[in-house]
Amino acid sequence: MSSVDASEARTDHGRVALVASDLDGTLLARPEGRRLGGLSERTAATLDRMRARGIDLVAVTGRPPRWTVGLGLGPGLAICSNGALVLDLGTGEVITEHTLTPEAGAEVVARLRALHPDGMMAVEFADGIAMEEAWHGQVPTAVEAWVGPAHESVARPAAKILLKVPGTEGDAYIDAATEAVGDLGEVTASGGLQLVEVSARGVTKATTLAALCEQRGIGADQVVAFGDARNDLAMLTWAGTGVAMGDAHPGVVEVADEVTGTNAEDGVAAWIERHLL
Repeated sequence: MSSVDASEARTDHGRVALVASDLDGTLLARPEGRRLGGLSERTAATLDRMRARGIDLVAVTGRPPRWTVGLGLGPGLAICSNGALVLDLGTGEVITEHTLTPEAGAEVVARLRALHPDGMMAVEFADGIAMEEAWHGQVPTAVEAWVGPAHESVARPAAKILLKVPGTEGDAYIDAATEAVGDLGEVTASGGLQLVEVSARGVTKATTLAALCEQRGIGADQVVAFGDARNDLAMLTWAGTGVAMGDAHPGVVEVADEVTGTNAEDGVAAWIERHLL
């Protein structure tokens, strides 16, 4: 956590107009035995009280739209797929797309394949996901997907391209992918460090959040952002106050202005109750 960043960027909590929060590992609790989490009773009640005070919530997640609806996040918008898609939570419609072109997508796939010939890839779109057969064979049967080679799937604009290499994870893995395709797109990881995620060049959680705030006349100094993973780095750096979860990636803690509890401890709700309610 940088004391310089904290002193220069710290938000006046009395002026907060918007809270931006990552979901998995941050806003959502994950009960034991469940693959995906949900809002705890405490967090849901705290968010209701926050909205009653006129402070908006925007979920900013690596999740695709289909895994973002139905979480009880309330009305409004959610930023999905690391900034590539903006979802209307009321209608379930994607209203904005920032996608990789087919040309860029094809080159990303080719370079990642050269880097990791044994890797498995998937391609996210606003309306679903395409998985290579090896990957699809490892996921629950309830997950609907088009199945086919990644180089064929990127024939249409993609929200993001995913790479998974069995037995490989960690910062060095993500950094190697960045070296390979960073000139073509934004490379990051959400949650654990097993998946490389590539979105269009210049598209991050921060850029899409900044554009949404500009439309509403909200400055960065009126925003508090919460996150735990590498794909939250840009957002926490941009926001007036960036808050890292208690078990966040070390790089997230480094750029954050403050640290709260873990998602299992309702860390987002605890911070909001202490500073905004």
